[in-house]
Amino acid sequence: MIKKILICRPDNIGDVILFSGALKHIRKLHPHAHITLAVQAHIINLVELCPFVNTVISIDELAYWRKLQRMGVLGAHRFQSQIKKTETLIRRKFNLIKKYDWIIYPVKSPTIIDLSILANIKSKRLTGIVGCNVNMPTKADFKPENIYSDYLDVTNEDPWRHELYTTLDFLKYLGADVDSITQIQPEFWLSDADKNFMNNLGFKKPIIGLFPGASNDIRRWNVSNYRKLAKLIPEIFSFVIFGGPHDITIANKVEESLRSAKDDVQILNIAGKTTLRQLYAAISACSVLISMDTSALHMGITAGIPTIGIVGGGHFGRFVPWGNPQKNVIMTNKLDCFHCNWQCMKDNIECIDGVSADTVANVLKDISCPKTDLT
Repeated sequence: MIKKILICRPDNIGDVILFSGALKHIRKLHPHAHITLAVQAHIINLVELCPFVNTVISIDELAYWRKLQRMGVLGAHRFQSQIKKTETLIRRKFNLIKKYDWIIYPVKSPTIIDLSILANIKSKRLTGIVGCNVNMPTKADFKPENIYSDYLDVTNEDPWRHELYTTLDFLKYLGADVDSITQIQPEFWLSDADKNFMNNLGFKKPIIGLFPGASNDIRRWNVSNYRKLAKLIPEIFSFVIFGGPHDITIANKVEESLRSAKDDVQILNIAGKTTLRQLYAAISACSVLISMDTSALHMGITAGIPTIGIVGGGHFGRFVPWGNPQKNVIMTNKLDCFHCNWQCMKDNIECIDGVSADTVANVLKDISCPKTDLT
């Protein structure tokens, strides 16, 4: 009997969001098991209220050496091997090594760091995914096939196939009774305080939400486009600028750009000032969201509001598009070099730079938006 399950999802916020709809199906398969979900420390807030898991922990609890590396502790990378061995010896001596009946690692593109963590956890069964060559580990010792006890093989699948379909196939492999991605749509679990977050700010509606940040500079729309866009948008709108702690600088620049276009426009800049659940609640209150290819875009689509995603070709198809194409519009400049895995060889990021403020404004006029009239 399976008593203790570890679901290990140590990747980024958007990946966890896209996987969130799978958790209820794993719970249904094992209603009496104690399920632990391991995510990055800053993502715990997103999933800690999930009713389908018993415990949410930081991936750092499974390997403290990973936390030292992430914190940039001097020598953590150089002496990685020694630190790992020392930690393993200490855990064994004091019986601190985690034990699970089953580890589920539903990541299509595993990393050597994650695989090395999983290899040191005691478990009767470790199930993962193999066959995707994107970011494939090169060290033979960390080939996924050498670590997993069983796995879903996606060798014959398009590597840029959307993650929701991969998750669907993975759940089927586990034995879940699912046959459509409509059954595994992302979910959010909020407290009452989270739900009231935007209302408590007393901000004027209708609202255009903006998420100008991204995981790196090349995935961002040029700041100058926001000034152009503001001049093309009716005066009835207010703006709320969203972002995480690392997006504060670009959020401030976007705010300046908007104010230079419209002196009397109402702008609320809350980049770096929300939890992940508050961010979702705030996005849900918007009339429309304009976002880069980020977790915020997934939040907007999940919330059911109209969204415009300005995305490049690095991973195109794997994470976007999804949702209702009538109101969840993806804008990009399609090029032959798509699927470069963000190893761009061009002087300019033409796939994103080719999306103009005029075309975005035109989509805003046409997009299905039940909360207000954009025409």
